[in-house]
Amino acid sequence: MIRAESFQRLLRRFMRGLFIVGVALLLALGALWATLRVALMPQPGEWATEIGRGPFTLQASVPQLVWLATTPSFGPLLHGLRVHSPLGPVTLGWIAAGQEGPEPVLTLHCEPCTLPLPAALTSAPLRVPALQLALSRDQVQHLRGTLLLGAHDPQGGDAVVAATWRARRQGAGWGVRLHWPDAPARHWFALLAPGLPELAVARIDGRIGADAELQLPARTLQVTPRVQGLAVSGLGTQAWANARSSCGPHQRHAPRGWLTRAVLAAEDQRFFEHPGYDLTELLASLDANQQHAAIRRGGSTITQQVAKLMVAGDERTLARKLRELLYAVEIEQTLGKARILQLYLNLAPWGQNAEGRLVCGAAAAARHYFQIPARRLTPRQAVTLAAMLHNPAREAERWASEGSVNRGRLTWIAEQVRGVPLRQRRALLALLKTEQEEQAAPAHAVTTPLAQEGDAPVSAMRLAGAPEE
Repeated sequence: MIRAESFQRLLRRFMRGLFIVGVALLLALGALWATLRVALMPQPGEWATEIGRGPFTLQASVPQLVWLATTPSFGPLLHGLRVHSPLGPVTLGWIAAGQEGPEPVLTLHCEPCTLPLPAALTSAPLRVPALQLALSRDQVQHLRGTLLLGAHDPQGGDAVVAATWRARRQGAGWGVRLHWPDAPARHWFALLAPGLPELAVARIDGRIGADAELQLPARTLQVTPRVQGLAVSGLGTQAWANARSSCGPHQRHAPRGWLTRAVLAAEDQRFFEHPGYDLTELLASLDANQQHAAIRRGGSTITQQVAKLMVAGDERTLARKLRELLYAVEIEQTLGKARILQLYLNLAPWGQNAEGRLVCGAAAAARHYFQIPARRLTPRQAVTLAAMLHNPAREAERWASEGSVNRGRLTWIAEQVRGVPLRQRRALLALLKTEQEEQAAPAHAVTTPLAQEGDAPVSAMRLAGAPEE
């Protein structure tokens, strides 16, 4: 009996002690939670993310999280931790000061990894087989480190592209500067487009490097690429010299005629200068697209457009653009500029006909829109067809509803055309100015769209010279 009472008293004391310890633990956890909430609370407009689950979810400042993770008192606790993130499964590591350098280093390893890219570059994220990010403190709120991106080369071996980077606090997030030393061009293609079937057969020579400035979390990007000796072979594009398509028999268009000159002015003014790609135009397109946070301007050369029409398609992904680039670089060597230009004129789309079939090739476009052979196009008609190429479907609709394609673009192309008689170009500009003034007048004759556009060649022949051939 006495033993039973002693046991009960002991049990009550144990339970009371356990209760006190539990309350103390809850108070400590509550205090820690409150401290974390205060310490990680984002400032207005600051880059933030959601951490925790259920009732223990909070909005945390990303800069503060990084600062906490890189402290010697907290960083070692993260070593070996594996977390699921929007990027993929991430394993954290910690390298103490003195092991590999004077500063401690936090590492993040992601395999595979999905990286969001600026909307101005692509509509799809970049899927990287392996990524490792190393970061250490440069100053209190400044960071530096390395970025390793790895992939498998279908022709054997691993493709690794490494960069060094520095990040400085700017406003709500960071401004990051990255430097990629020149690396084999093949590694870049294997990394950025690992699923391309061409990687198994193509020989890709040359080296590519870049410097970039990235704003986070806005993901605006400025890039200065370096390309040296890029060359591609093994894709079999020499057979394109005799290519045939559903556009009908290929015709030879006068290389110095108004149509050819107008198309060059509209689509690729540096066609005879670039090696199949135009870095200046690509960077200008990136800047323009970032202003709209979407892909509004492609930046493709005529050579790239031929590759797109022949094999690459029009999907707005980074992989498709890189596939287009591979073929463009090769056909510059296998076909040459003259043949590439003729292929484009015979394959380019010019909208649809009344039955919904594609109008492709300059010969078909001239007959569809003006009921004449392409060799008889006047300067006004040639510039009209050239103006349609940047968006054939929309310009065909504008033609049907307004009786003309974009008049501002017509004038711009006429001003850019080179290698044509100055007298004809001046006459064409005068004609376009007259048309714009007549359209802007409060009262003018009402005509059907096709009649209005059909009458234009008569005036063009009188004011802007004879047909192109």
